[in-house]
Amino acid sequence: MAGLAPSKVYQDDFHPGKGNALQACAASIFNLTLEEVPNFIEMPGGYEDEMQTFCRSRGLVMEKVALGKDTNENVLGPEYNGKYCILRGTSPRGDHGHVVVAQFDIDIEDFAMIHDPHPDHTFLDESKNYGWAMFFF
Repeated sequence: MAGLAPSKVYQDDFHPGKGNALQACAASIFNLTLEEVPNFIEMPGGYEDEMQTFCRSRGLVMEKVALGKDTNENVLGPEYNGKYCILRGTSPRGDHGHVVVAQFDIDIEDFAMIHDPHPDHTFLDESKNYGWAMFFF
């Protein structure tokens, strides 16, 4: 999933903890419409299991990698370089989580922000650590 550039799908539910930024990021990465992707946050199996099921139905595996203060460096190897992912961090609009589409760059051991599904395009609060990244293989 490193080759094809993601589309830009925007969320339409903005309730902290219940919004559909994750749904919009998945739609963007898979080049689907918002309606073609479930809102994983609302699904009874939990977003992680439901995303894995969604990926398996497309012949892919989702890998969630924990990030944080002590794990940002050297966690992601060359197999992640250039890959698009869903990156979770803190919203710049309040003290709640948010996800964006990003691309890992091994040369700088950091992520390039590609698409924010929130229409204000402020991405993530970069003063705080990222929580995790989801890659698709």
